Amino acid sequence: MKSLTITSSRTAAGKTTVGLGIALNSGMKCGYYKPYGDHLVYSKKSLHDLDAMVYQNWMGMGNEVLESTLGFDADKIISHWNSNELKSVLKRNYDTVAKGKDLMIVETARNYSFGGHMDMDSITLAQSFDSELLLVAEGDIPLILDKVLAIAKCAENIAKFKGIVINKVSEEDREKIEIEVPPILEKKGIKLLGIMPKHPELEWGHMRLVLEKLNAKLIAGGDGVGNIVKTVQVGALSAEQAMKMPNFFRENKVLITGGDRVDLIFACLGKETAGIVLTNNILPHPKIIAKADDLNIPIISVHMDTYTTAKAVEKIIAEISPDEVEKRELIKNMAKKELDLDAILK
Repeated sequence: MKSLTITSSRTAAGKTTVGLGIALNSGMKCGYYKPYGDHLVYSKKSLHDLDAMVYQNWMGMGNEVLESTLGFDADKIISHWNSNELKSVLKRNYDTVAKGKDLMIVETARNYSFGGHMDMDSITLAQSFDSELLLVAEGDIPLILDKVLAIAKCAENIAKFKGIVINKVSEEDREKIEIEVPPILEKKGIKLLGIMPKHPELEWGHMRLVLEKLNAKLIAGGDGVGNIVKTVQVGALSAEQAMKMPNFFRENKVLITGGDRVDLIFACLGKETAGIVLTNNILPHPKIIAKADDLNIPIISVHMDTYTTAKAVEKIIAEISPDEVEKRELIKNMAKKELDLDAILK
């Protein structure tokens, strides 16, 4: 059986995208294991990791994929198992998911070092499962090289370092990366296994996912929860000031503001708005609710402040959800074109 532990140089570099691209093109019976969850979703009266839900749905996997995640909170995991028990449970869950599989994808939480105090970092997991370590890197060239070389040194004589995939690369940066990066990696015996482009559609999300991930309350516009979200805007200006800004008229935006900003909310309704998130549990005027229902623009309410909410939503819309079938084909085709799949699956 082939086993890959996929990790990243930093959070949100695209581990799940790369892993799905490999799995979808492998032609093999795949298993997926994410022991430490970091994308918590409440689904069917249970807590699951969103990435595990995507793999289960897209790859036709069983419920063991969802049930194998140990938890989402380090303190709870540590209080539940001592170090020896945790090591045993990790291996048992891995073996359960891997049974009868030709390819195992193990995905770490957040980045290469996350979970290290519980021996759930990328290098320890790869060693525990006799799995090859594949690093997804993202950022400018010096940052990528610094982190890749450091991680390779840490993995030396501990885990098998398969190589790296550079993700979310703009067209203008690609040529520079292709010229400058491979010679440096080759000197250190590190393989560059692909360069994945930055694709706008992979940065879009749906209001339904925002609603679920924020554990928010739906106030109005329930028929529009499938609306695509492309950009996040914080409502800090008055309606008059905001309407003078070009970004105000961008399509498929989600507005984040307080429920007492009546003028701004009214101005956004009908202006290519995908949805509105109201912060600090402040509910809107009844007329706003009625108009949002008519226009199928979801309005949801959260207890958090505007800044915290905006940061959370930016992360959410870049995630992949199980029902986004259009992303499935996009990821599969990108990986087939850009990754050295023969070398990765060898």
